[in-house]
Amino acid sequence: MSTQTRDRPGVIAPPPLIYIGAIVLGAILEWLLPIRLAVLTTMTSRGFGTVLVIASGLLSIWGLRVMQQAGTQVDPSQPTSAIVKSGPFRFSRNPLYLALTIFQLGIGFVFGWPWVWVTLVFTLWLMKYGVIDREERYLEKKFGQEYIDYKSRVRRWI
Repeated sequence: MSTQTRDRPGVIAPPPLIYIGAIVLGAILEWLLPIRLAVLTTMTSRGFGTVLVIASGLLSIWGLRVMQQAGTQVDPSQPTSAIVKSGPFRFSRNPLYLALTIFQLGIGFVFGWPWVWVTLVFTLWLMKYGVIDREERYLEKKFGQEYIDYKSRVRRWI
């Protein structure tokens, strides 16, 4: 087995695919077993959801640009060349995953689909055990004390 093959965190699936799958599952569940909450049919709810979706997009763009400027991979299935500590990575070790979480929350508000929030619980569990824990083990092994120090200074989510 080559070094290139082993130099990756071994995440179970691309995180955007995990979140999109959960949103689609939530939409299907909403169609099959609708949950009606009056508060989710208001313009305020839809407006709040829109703000969340826009905020998630802005956070994603910021995080992606900072990673590209650092010259490291955005795709968590590929080798990482640097620990990014600037931009949104000063506040969260996982700002792109935070953005996807905010996006899923926002979609629930925009469309009035509470099932999307229910599936978010499973999504967060899957992200922790299937993606984040694997990435953190990989980064500790690859970068050692530098990553351990970063972990001690910056929270996982916010």
